[in-house]
Amino acid sequence: MQNSQSKLFKKFVSICFVALLPLCGAIAQSETGQSATDQSATDLKQGHPDRYVVQEGDTLWDIANKFLNDPWRWPLIWRENSTIKNPHLIFPGDLLVVTSDHMIKAVRLEPKIHVQKLERAITTIPPHIIQPFLTSALIVEPGELEEAGHVLSGVEDNELVLGKYMKFYARGLSDTTAKEYRLFRIGKSLSDPESGELLGIEGIHLGDARMMKPGEDVSKLQIFSANQEVRPTDRLLPIHDEAPLPYYQPHSPNKPIGGWILLAPQGVDEVGKYDVVIISGGSREGLEEGHVLKAMLHRGTRKDPVTGEEYDVPEEVSGLMMVFQVFDKLSYALILESTRAIAIGDRYASP
Repeated sequence: MQNSQSKLFKKFVSICFVALLPLCGAIAQSETGQSATDQSATDLKQGHPDRYVVQEGDTLWDIANKFLNDPWRWPLIWRENSTIKNPHLIFPGDLLVVTSDHMIKAVRLEPKIHVQKLERAITTIPPHIIQPFLTSALIVEPGELEEAGHVLSGVEDNELVLGKYMKFYARGLSDTTAKEYRLFRIGKSLSDPESGELLGIEGIHLGDARMMKPGEDVSKLQIFSANQEVRPTDRLLPIHDEAPLPYYQPHSPNKPIGGWILLAPQGVDEVGKYDVVIISGGSREGLEEGHVLKAMLHRGTRKDPVTGEEYDVPEEVSGLMMVFQVFDKLSYALILESTRAIAIGDRYASP
């Protein structure tokens, strides 16, 4: 029971957004046989700037979009400066220049005295957008959440609707040594539209509670943050020590991957730029944090005006999204670009 809960809360990690870029010197040949110089020239966008000064508030994705046809190919044309500290990071004030061999390089104007804190390095995407999902998103296997502790009632007068600062009783807490607990409600069941396989259940984050008095059967807790009302039968999972913070960068999957956009936690039917979605596919399918995927507009069938036959309307690319949290069979992704509304039920594929 405790191992199951611990496994669940390994997903409750705050992911660091620092844009850590890999060494690109080893990329001498592309898959098509082009040299690195030829390939980088192809990657550069027509009319790209020759130089750009990084501004406060810039993201790596925005900057890559200024230079490249495909922003996720940034690592292929990035050249590190070995003469300065932390050459793989980009800071506000850095000058980005296109070199004669069509690579991009950061120039720090005063490298001897130009001191930057690592947390000031520009981020891959706006962190405040996905931060709530990194700390509260939860996908569980059928039956897992039911095994967690559950809310009984409020301490005072048997309250049935609880909010911030209110105290309540709970049972079923196999780990009563934790200081804090997440409060969740069972959300929607998410299935594969084609196979019908149940992929997981969305857990709706209600708030957080602090242990006041553990008990062998009934424990007493107090809510210290609340996103929604808490009611009897809502579930509790302990907040364990967080795993080391990983780094990630936008990149294309190394094999064809496809699936479906299943749900928007906001409860809407259509989404656009900087909206969050839950998609089918997870670590089982090879999805990783940082994978960039294209959303495909699915328009069903139409009637041929000559023959009267039904035909499948070809899918069109409607946007790009980046995976930022991966579960076993489901993942959370952020819409980075959209040329039109992206609908729940649309398909996605490798770019």
